[in-house]
Amino acid sequence: MTNTMKAEFKLISPIDPLLTNPLPEFKDEVLPEGFTRTKVAEDLFVAMKQFGGIGLSANQVGLPYKLFVMGGHKDMEDGLARACWNPEIVEFSEDTIQLSEGCLTYPLLFLKITRPKTIKVKYTDNDNKEHIEDLDGMPARVFQHEFDHMNGTDFTKLVSKFKLDRAKVAIQKIYDAEKKAAPKTVQLAKKIKREMEEKRTGVIKPNTDIII
Repeated sequence: MTNTMKAEFKLISPIDPLLTNPLPEFKDEVLPEGFTRTKVAEDLFVAMKQFGGIGLSANQVGLPYKLFVMGGHKDMEDGLARACWNPEIVEFSEDTIQLSEGCLTYPLLFLKITRPKTIKVKYTDNDNKEHIEDLDGMPARVFQHEFDHMNGTDFTKLVSKFKLDRAKVAIQKIYDAEKKAAPKTVQLAKKIKREMEEKRTGVIKPNTDIII
C-alpha cells in the first residue's frame, strides 16, 4: 500500500479468496507504517464515490481488513457517512422486506433480496470508539449487504440458482446489444469528426464510413 492508494483501487474478482472467505477481526497493528484507520477509510470513501456506490467493503478492492464504508449519499435516509470496523449484527427484526439490490462486484446485476427490515449493529469507528445503533430503511439494507462481504459471501448466494441464471442471461443480452451497437457508435463519431474537419478546412473528403 502506498500514499497513492486511492488511485490504485480496483474491484477484484468475486472468486478471489478475499471475497470468498470470512475476514479475521481487524487489529490496528496490521496497517502499514504511516497509515491510520482514518486514512484507509477516507480513501475507501473516495473509491466508493468513484465507483458510484453507496457502500463499499475493503475486501472488494483487495484490502484484507474487516471494514466497510457506507452512506454520505442522498439515497441514504439518515445521510450519515459511516466507517464500520469489525462490524457485527447483534439483532434482526422478524419483519422482512424485499428490495432490488446491486453490487459493485457484479456490474449490471440486480437481484430482489429479502432481508430483515431493522437491525441492531455494533462496530468501531476510525478512533476505535464503539457504536451500537438501530438501523432501518436503506442504512439497514446497505449494512447487511456489506456485512455479507465480511463473512465471505454476497447477495448472489441469497437467491435461487434459477433466478441468478435468469439475471445473468439478461445481463448477457445487454452486453451483446452494446457490442452490436459499438461499431455504429464509432462510425458516427468518425462522421461527426470528418464533418467538423470539412467545415474547418473547406476540403470535402469522400465518405468511406457506412452507418446502417
